[in-house]
Amino acid sequence: MKFPAPQRHRGSILVIALFTGLTIGIVLASFLTLVASRYKLTARSMSWNVAMPVAEAGVEEALTKLNTSFAVPASNGWTAATLSGQTVYTKSRTLPDGSYYNVAIYNATANNPIIYSSGFAPSPLAAGKFITRIVRVNLTNRATVFFRAIAANGQVTLTGGPGIDSFDSAMGPYNTYSNRFANGGVATTSMLPGAINIGNAKIFGTVSTGPGGTVSAGPGGSVGDLAWVSSKKGIQPGASDDTMNAAFVANTAPSGPFITPVAVAGTMTLGNGSYSLNSFSGTGKGTPLIVSGRAVLYVPGNFSLGGGAEILIQPGASLTLYLGGNATIGGGGVVNQTGLAANFSILGLPTCTSISYSGNSSFNGTVNAPQAAFSAFSSSDSFGAIIANSASLGGSGGFHFDESLARNFMLLVNRWQEL
Repeated sequence: MKFPAPQRHRGSILVIALFTGLTIGIVLASFLTLVASRYKLTARSMSWNVAMPVAEAGVEEALTKLNTSFAVPASNGWTAATLSGQTVYTKSRTLPDGSYYNVAIYNATANNPIIYSSGFAPSPLAAGKFITRIVRVNLTNRATVFFRAIAANGQVTLTGGPGIDSFDSAMGPYNTYSNRFANGGVATTSMLPGAINIGNAKIFGTVSTGPGGTVSAGPGGSVGDLAWVSSKKGIQPGASDDTMNAAFVANTAPSGPFITPVAVAGTMTLGNGSYSLNSFSGTGKGTPLIVSGRAVLYVPGNFSLGGGAEILIQPGASLTLYLGGNATIGGGGVVNQTGLAANFSILGLPTCTSISYSGNSSFNGTVNAPQAAFSAFSSSDSFGAIIANSASLGGSGGFHFDESLARNFMLLVNRWQEL
């Protein structure tokens, strides 16, 4: 005989089944919610990570601008704007994936510009929305040794009537109307009377001696800003002081290995690389040395150039000349076809005690020889900067300090901060 199951047992099984199904449903819903949340977090994280390279792309473009054409900041798509009374330069760029950046440069023409860059990456969860990251980058110039037209440890003497002023090669060639400034300073650490004797020269800039040192001027000499020097004689108030305090670091010889150049038909050609000659002597006519690349030449002995001979630095090339002995550069001089003083550098080692330049070509370069007596006499204008133990300039040619040498162009990041 078969007995039917009680109704309450059937109800318990149903409850258990419903409870089990509900539990599985809750677990499944929680899992799906977790997966969806993880997806959203992952997608947002990816966009968040994309936004930073976009912001950094803006920083890179700003750095390129500052290092190549900072003299004309409102160019190449950069626009001038005024924020809180300060002129800033801004630019935006949209990338192929739809992300974009807005970048602004503060203090664009100063030695300490600041870049603000905002990177925008498309939001993966909301059409037309973007995830944003902002960075601030503080910049500074690489240290440079050239801060005046002439800087010396001892006496600086100007004979004849050379004028000393400044220009900025980043703005183009020297021009008395549009590219001429009164930053052609002369300085010495000498504390003696007559530490700087300007004679009848006109210095568009300032003069500075060591404590107690004095500046003497002839009846036609003058020191000051453009307006003062153009209309008056003597030293403008505030254009002279005795606060010069600097230590010029002795240069060291370059390290090898070196290539020994070989003359072909009387001419040596230097390409890219480091070269060495025991001494150098170029006389007669012609071009005994041609520089076609980025060359370093180390000469432990004396260096001389005379007669009709000349040294040629071709466009796009540069010559860094290390001198262990003395140098006499006459004849045709050094023809710097690049037009930039930064592409011809003379570095005197401690054993280099005398450098003279009297070539027919204008001097266009830099001299850093703290132990050497430097002299230059020319009827042609000269461009660049000089550091020497003592300096004497004469002739009718002017000397124009290239301000880009003090700025050194190469900006370094000294602070990077995400806002």
